[in-house]
Amino acid sequence: MYQDLPPLTWLRAFDASARLRSFTLAAGELGLTPSAVSYQVRGLEAQLGHKLFRRSRKSLELTPLGHAYLPVVAKAFVDIDATTASLFGKDVKSEITIRCLASLNILWLVPQLERFKREFPDCKLRVLSSSWAEKVDGDAIDIDIRYGDGRWADGMAVPLLRNKVIAVAAPNLVASVGSEDLQELPLIELGGVVDTWQHFFAEMGLSGGVPEPVLKVDQSLIALEFAAKGLGAALVADIFARPYLQEGRLQRIGDTELSTDQGHYIVLPFDRNPHRADAAELARWLQAAARQDPLSGVADVP
Repeated sequence: MYQDLPPLTWLRAFDASARLRSFTLAAGELGLTPSAVSYQVRGLEAQLGHKLFRRSRKSLELTPLGHAYLPVVAKAFVDIDATTASLFGKDVKSEITIRCLASLNILWLVPQLERFKREFPDCKLRVLSSSWAEKVDGDAIDIDIRYGDGRWADGMAVPLLRNKVIAVAAPNLVASVGSEDLQELPLIELGGVVDTWQHFFAEMGLSGGVPEPVLKVDQSLIALEFAAKGLGAALVADIFARPYLQEGRLQRIGDTELSTDQGHYIVLPFDRNPHRADAAELARWLQAAARQDPLSGVADVP
């Protein structure tokens, strides 16, 4: 049994070296010498028959196979650590730091964490908001919720939300031009997204070009607030628009919707501690909560 499983010490050396991008830093974490870490990684590469790193004097970079192997190895250690903690009574009451885009934070995450705190009142949380344009820095983040295609080299990513994009506007604004006459409405443009008004107009079969936006913003929440004030039509994820639609502050324009290959992902940054059991448990709880939401778009993701 497990005849192809490499020695766990070799896998730990690979995991630490890949996270820290340095044999020296990995050695400090593991209590070994850099040469010992390098020797263990070379032993792993020899057993696998493939290089996992590209080595140079100043850098240590993963090969494509190394990138593919790392999430599997990291998840195995996370699972072992979490099971050990749950079975043998390890209970560390430390703070979990979560970061996500401000719009997702207010419109989706806060209600979920309200339920989480009712279930786990002793868990300490620190919640930060970010802009899509900010530089990713995982040193102080245990759970980083990002928007994109899930391909990040600095952490283990699992899908959270993948939504449809719809057009919305204030009811009085829609009534003034009709539900299908988008070309007559002032447009609010959301930056940093791939699903644009141009794509939406094409999906609706509208010709004649896209009018110049009257407002440009960098967050869905801002776009929704401007739209609710009657300043224009906004193109946003349906899960973000839901509370505005339920309250009657906004109205959907037509039935057109855009599907997207991108979505929100939970990322456990390697530079922080991907083996931290409580953070991994919260990540799994959030993913389960998303699956229960009919608008999440990831109900069939294993």
